[in-house]
Order: sequence, then C-alpha cells, then structure tokens
Amino acid sequence: MKQFALTLGLAAAALLAMPSTTFAQDQPVGAHPQRHAGGHRMGPAARLRFLTEKLGLDANQQAQIKAIFVKYRPQIQALIAKGHENLTAADQTALRDLRKARAAEFRAVLTPAQLATLKELRRAGRHGGQHGAHKPAAQ
Repeated sequence: MKQFALTLGLAAAALLAMPSTTFAQDQPVGAHPQRHAGGHRMGPAARLRFLTEKLGLDANQQAQIKAIFVKYRPQIQALIAKGHENLTAADQTALRDLRKARAAEFRAVLTPAQLATLKELRRAGRHGGQHGAHKPAAQ
C-alpha cells in the first residue's frame, strides 16, 4: 500500500510539476516546461490535454485539476527557483509536503478507474513506455 501511494504521489508530482507559466499556450522565453515523449518538454496546457486524453477527464475534473495546478504553482515555483543545491532541509521538506498535498488533491479528483489508468501509465513509463515521467537510472 505504501509503494502504491508513493507511486501515485510520484506520478501526480511528475504530471503536475508546473513550469513557469500557468495555462497560457505561449511559453515565455526561457520557460522550461515538463518533459514529454521524445525528450521535449510539455507545457501546462499540454499536460492537461495529456491527462484529459489518457485519463478521460470530464470538463469538471479538468477545471478542478487546473485549479489545483494554479493553487500550488506559486509556492512550489518559489522553492524551485532557489535551485536544488540551494534548498535547505526545511525547503526540501516544504517542497515535498507541497507536492504531496497537491498529489493528494489531484488523486481525490480522479475516479478509481482513472487512478488505475494513472498507475498503469506510470508502470509503462518506468519500463520504457512513451509517456513515462520518470525512468530509474541504470545501475
């Protein structure tokens, strides 16, 4: 159960990690949206479209997830802007807690079937699937 929660948390964090724009189609110069298949980065609008397509989100779920993205973005971005090497232990804890809270809110919007699909997307991603957000380093 703990591994399942961790997997879902990591999946949600990876899928919901916000770049430097909210949901604008245009990315400002220097923006770094999330990576997508083929190594290119996925912006927030693309991320929401991806989730809608893969999980079958309805309009209400899309609005709720967008609100969750917007709610957590400023706090998370403020911490990320410090740079990984400059984060204190308190910053790292705060970032982890924000991401966990965001992931929990995200999961609460999904149906059990959508949660299962999200889990499968994560599993496929770890095993070389096209849309994986995280692939473990080779040992």
